[in-house]
Amino acid sequence: MPKLSLPPVNKKIGSTLDRQKPAGVRRHPQRLKEVKKLKIKRWVAWMCLFPLGTVTAFTLAEMFWRAVIRVEFWRSEPLVFFVTGGVVWWMAYLFRWRPLHSYVIGHEVSHMLMARVFGGKIYKWDHGPAGGYVETDKSNTWISLAPYIVPLYPLIVLCAHLATGLFFDTHEAVTVPAGMLAFSFKPAWLFYILLGFTWWFHATYTWKTVAMEQGDLRRNGEFFSMQLIFVANLAVLLVLFLASSSTPGLGLGEMGRCWLSTAAFLWRNSLGLFW
Repeated sequence: MPKLSLPPVNKKIGSTLDRQKPAGVRRHPQRLKEVKKLKIKRWVAWMCLFPLGTVTAFTLAEMFWRAVIRVEFWRSEPLVFFVTGGVVWWMAYLFRWRPLHSYVIGHEVSHMLMARVFGGKIYKWDHGPAGGYVETDKSNTWISLAPYIVPLYPLIVLCAHLATGLFFDTHEAVTVPAGMLAFSFKPAWLFYILLGFTWWFHATYTWKTVAMEQGDLRRNGEFFSMQLIFVANLAVLLVLFLASSSTPGLGLGEMGRCWLSTAAFLWRNSLGLFW
């Protein structure tokens, strides 16, 4: 039963031990199969994920710049309260609040959920502030990289918002009495704040965990893993951008046209470097 989410491995020690293995072990069919998979993933990363991530990043930057120069974007409620949630997270983080155990739980639950999606059985799992693991009979790229490409806590907030919206309008103002005073707020504001808070929580600990050189990344090839994580998180940012922008001209259709024009521009300029 493969174990996922192993503690970080020292790359130099791992390389030294690999060189000390007998030649027959290094040429074992299973070992050669793993090496071949890593080579294929490296080519996929260079030929598909890297261009896709580059074009998408430029597109997101251009669309965001277009939004910056429009006042309506900054006044949109989703953006205002999403940013508020992010500010709350960074204030808590600067004051040394480290919910590491919560991240580890989310990390291992992401492994388990993705394993179940692929029909795997969960035999055992454990978690703690120092780390955790999952024992399952399934292991693939999506299972091992699930915590980095699936923002679990933001998804929980989003699902809670959608479920709540089935019963009443979260964008309708609610008046709450407070003694001699009363104040009004929209329940959707709370969801936007929680979404911003949990997104930055996910982004912060994803960056910190990736920087620790996790075994999850090494098993799939570090370059391939980093490119896949980058593209997946860009996709999430694009969805959040589209959800927060009600400004005409910044919708899905315009983003698609911008993506194609950016891809064409980068392609022409890359050809110019070789011809």
